[in-house]
Amino acid sequence: MCIVVAVLGFLAAALVAPVSAHRFTVTDPTEPTTAVTTTPPTTATETTSTQSTTTTATTPGPGLPSIILPDPKITPGRLNPSVRQSTIKKTMCKSGWTKTIRPPVSYTNALKIQQMVLYEETGSPSEYEEDHFIPLELGGAPRNPENLWPEPHSQSKLSDPLETQLQRKVCKHLMTLKKARATIRLFKNTEG
Repeated sequence: MCIVVAVLGFLAAALVAPVSAHRFTVTDPTEPTTAVTTTPPTTATETTSTQSTTTTATTPGPGLPSIILPDPKITPGRLNPSVRQSTIKKTMCKSGWTKTIRPPVSYTNALKIQQMVLYEETGSPSEYEEDHFIPLELGGAPRNPENLWPEPHSQSKLSDPLETQLQRKVCKHLMTLKKARATIRLFKNTEG
């Protein structure tokens, strides 16, 4: 409930604050989350999670640029099965680990072009990055197209600090991995 209240307050602030000033803070790492559901693994290599948001684009308010939200039909998010609460010390909390699993730019650039068409984005590809919906830092699937989407650089500048904050909380045992993933899902489904 605290996260929902925090997000609503955040969204209200978005109507009056410039995009570059947005901050998203996790308020209570012990509060249960009910907005996100997870389903059991469907393959030996990746786990499936679902959410109910269906919006792909929104206008946050007068004078603010449109944002592109992940479309759950195209980008529902996928998890890396190697990253579980019991393996965080060997995986996501190990310095430099994400570099060992990050897909090459040649792969993500080609996928970005394909997905820009699916998302009906007509801007220059250089204005977007192929972002992980569930970040690598929180155990997102590295190469699964269902965990990648074309995100404008202006949006990624807002979500990247939150991803880092959540990873640190998980690695310091201040938050569970499940809670961190639910938090980033909620943020990206509402803020992009």
